[in-house]
Amino acid sequence: MTFITRYTPAPGEQALLKHVDGAGKVDGSVVVALPIDRWSGPEETNSFEGHGGGLTFWDGKDSDGRPLEIDYDTRSGDLAFIDRAVWHQANPITKGTRWAMVIFYKVSHST
Repeated sequence: MTFITRYTPAPGEQALLKHVDGAGKVDGSVVVALPIDRWSGPEETNSFEGHGGGLTFWDGKDSDGRPLEIDYDTRSGDLAFIDRAVWHQANPITKGTRWAMVIFYKVSHST
């Protein structure tokens, strides 16, 4: 399954908080940060700079045994390959519009 998602500063549209993908029905996902929307506002409004966004992953443990939190500041064209068991989120944005393509995949094994 593939879909395009949009994030705006409007309530309920600014983030997709901590989750895992597919609830066991997919093997993973690919997230593609699409080009910013230059038609809905000036570049400084839709810029990736200083307006939030990006991805956060919780994978592995730090030296104290706490979940390791990894922040990834995405840019247009960036790809993130996410395993089905990795907790992650699309971080809140405060200005502009962001678009992402999400691909859920399942690996099949032929005999």
